[in-house]
Amino acid sequence: MILWMVLTLLVALAVVGLVIPLTRPRKSVDAAATPTGILADQLTELDAQAAAGTVTADEAARLRLEIERRMLAEAKGPEAPARPLSEKALLGLALGLAVVVALGATGLYAVMGKPDILSANAQAAGPPGSASLAANHPGGDVPAMIAQLKAQVERNPSDPEGWRMLGWSYFQSGQFDESAAAYDKAATNDPTNPEHRSAQGESLVQAAGGQMTPASSAAFRQALKLDPNDPRARYFLAVEKDQAGDQDGAMADWIALINSAPEGAPWVGEVRNFVEDLARERGLDLTGKLKPVSGGGGPRGPSADDVAVAQKMTPDDQQQMIRGMVEGLEGRLQEQPRDAEGWIRLMRARMVLGEPAAASRALKQGRAAFADSPSDQARISEAAKGLKVPGA
Repeated sequence: MILWMVLTLLVALAVVGLVIPLTRPRKSVDAAATPTGILADQLTELDAQAAAGTVTADEAARLRLEIERRMLAEAKGPEAPARPLSEKALLGLALGLAVVVALGATGLYAVMGKPDILSANAQAAGPPGSASLAANHPGGDVPAMIAQLKAQVERNPSDPEGWRMLGWSYFQSGQFDESAAAYDKAATNDPTNPEHRSAQGESLVQAAGGQMTPASSAAFRQALKLDPNDPRARYFLAVEKDQAGDQDGAMADWIALINSAPEGAPWVGEVRNFVEDLARERGLDLTGKLKPVSGGGGPRGPSADDVAVAQKMTPDDQQQMIRGMVEGLEGRLQEQPRDAEGWIRLMRARMVLGEPAAASRALKQGRAAFADSPSDQARISEAAKGLKVPGA
């Protein structure tokens, strides 16, 4: 009811604004107030002064000539615009226009109006509890998660898990400096956990564009003091050697890291592929230096024999073999999802086969498998961006 009262008032105001200018009575023009009338009065006064002798005949003739010239000039000016309609016709037009506006506005709102629609703020707010759901879900809204976690650590600044999750959230959103600071807080409140310092070091490396810095090196070395086998710290300290020019020392450290990896370590497949690719690029022979690949190392690429057999196949047979390998890879990842390199291989294969939707599904599954590992999630996401996977 209140809504319709307001709408009625608005329509009435619009009608009044249109009708008043049309029905306002036209004021009559006083002829004496026009420029020509004023000059005529001046001419009459001049004649009276000449008759009284206050001005000479020459002066009177000169002034009369000037006044008459001005009267002629005023007479040539534009006439006042005529009113196109009569008073009665204008009144009828105003009433008709008022009816059209009122009926048109009412009909338009009846057809297009939505008085029950939610406001813009209500739509943006989403369903009740959506912010909490997004913040608690690993794949949820990262900004909302950050806001909630910041509030949490402000209430309880001595909570290492809160700081760790905040560091993870910052890392996911690319705010690496803030991530490093949050992980530092987590390490300060839980100084016996090497993962906090290790994660801090990786955040500092990312903040420096992939370059090792004194601060990141110090964080990794603190992690190794707590756990000499921390794989992330060992990997990045080998990167530090490589960036400093000690390529042989770095390669030896990476090989030692791979050979000492526990059975089924999810990261070993990717590190092994990285080392093998780097060795080929630098012309190094790794024969006998790396331990044989075990079932837990993640799915591997085709061997030389596989390639030779595939070259002898028809295109249809090759396509069938490729799809069989991809499906086998996907099946193994469903059973052993903690394999970042495997998810990257699956995304690449799906994109090559022209199956972007399947690649996007693999991206989501890979991220979910590493919900507790920001570094692996970031690695999968970066690979997906390079492959142009939808949703990356």
